Amino acid sequence: MNKRLPENKKIFTLEIFKEYKKEFSPNYLLMIITAIIYIGILYRYGVNDTFTENLDLIKDIILTPMLLSVVVIDYKLQIIPNRLTLTMFEIGLVFMFLYGISNIAISIDLLLGMLTGRRNIFTYYTSRAA
Repeated sequence: MNKRLPENKKIFTLEIFKEYKKEFSPNYLLMIITAIIYIGILYRYGVNDTFTENLDLIKDIILTPMLLSVVVIDYKLQIIPNRLTLTMFEIGLVFMFLYGISNIAISIDLLLGMLTGRRNIFTYYTSRAA
């Protein structure tokens, strides 16, 4: 149901929800996998007292559905959407700054890891072009 809307059509209308309800079929296997991953994340990190102690938990809870979406889309269509990749990158930058509030060394390590990964990708593509 990937239809583009005409110029002046409203997004939230009763007709669109009725059409979506007719074509929607839930993926129960994906729901179960997501629930199991969430339980594993909660078991691994637990819930702590302060916000900075819960950053790993929050990061994994936010990124898990995005990564599962990437896996499903890549399996079905053999593409990885750029918007989803960029959104995960932006969330990573936000968490890098949040980690920097509590410990600047962690933030610097995350930044250096990002730059190293970027350098390796650039080197890979430039060596293939030659």
